[in-house]
Amino acid sequence: MSRGAVFFVLGAVLMVSVGAGCLGGAPAAPASSTPVYSLDGNGALVISGTEPVYAEYPLETTGQDGNVTVSEVVLYVGGVDVHALCAAPADPVAGVVLIPGAGVKKEGHRGRIISYAEKGIAAIVLDVRGNGGATAGHGGGLQEDYRRFVQGKTPQWWQTIGDIITARRMMSERYDVPVYLVGSSNGGMQGAVAAAVDPGAAGYFGVSTAGIGAPGPETDPSVAAFLRSIDPGPSIGMIAPRPVWLFHAKADSVISYEAGEALFEEAGEPKTFTAFTGGHGITGEVDAAVTEAILTLNTP
Repeated sequence: MSRGAVFFVLGAVLMVSVGAGCLGGAPAAPASSTPVYSLDGNGALVISGTEPVYAEYPLETTGQDGNVTVSEVVLYVGGVDVHALCAAPADPVAGVVLIPGAGVKKEGHRGRIISYAEKGIAAIVLDVRGNGGATAGHGGGLQEDYRRFVQGKTPQWWQTIGDIITARRMMSERYDVPVYLVGSSNGGMQGAVAAAVDPGAAGYFGVSTAGIGAPGPETDPSVAAFLRSIDPGPSIGMIAPRPVWLFHAKADSVISYEAGEALFEEAGEPKTFTAFTGGHGITGEVDAAVTEAILTLNTP
């Protein structure tokens, strides 16, 4: 894949450069976690203060055996209500935080998380900031995020990574199981960085995703620093020794198969790369592989 194709997915940023749960009932003036975002000496993102503060509202009981509970979850993160949809069996063996691609709302994965729960995996899908769902966020993409970065403000991309870590911690505390991050397309990029930042994530699954690539010598230093902070390429190697799985379709017309392979090369062991049938985005074939891998690792 050309770097230009990756930037098409992310938004044309280079154009700029030339834990307290509540079950049921509306909480009164909820507290909020207070994430702190910074960069280390290598330019990698560092996030602290992601203690989960949330409310959970059961919606329905479903599943083939009627043992799956679907709930609306609201995470209170930095004064923002981050919405999510959760499906869980009575006694899960593992958990998943699912991060959708650009423009995909949490409801688009409702059937998916229920199918995971039917197999014994509690799953929560985030309503990502800026995706047009219930969670507040700007729609300006990385151009707006870069503007915030140079102004010393927190980019929304960083905040989303903080939301992912908060959701992972919520699931770990709520169900006391290993929790994996699963991201598709842009969500895969964010999930890779989140898994690198969050040592509590049990592993990472990336679908139809890629790194950004090292900026050229002509790139403005502030742009290069911003891109480094959000690039899965330098981050994915930091996930080891936790496992990494990448899935990519050879017919992907949005992010090339070669770009997925290049990201895989940056990952440490143990790692697995799987070609799947289809185009861009997560499919039933990928779901089957993801759930099988998680159950193999967590079922006696």
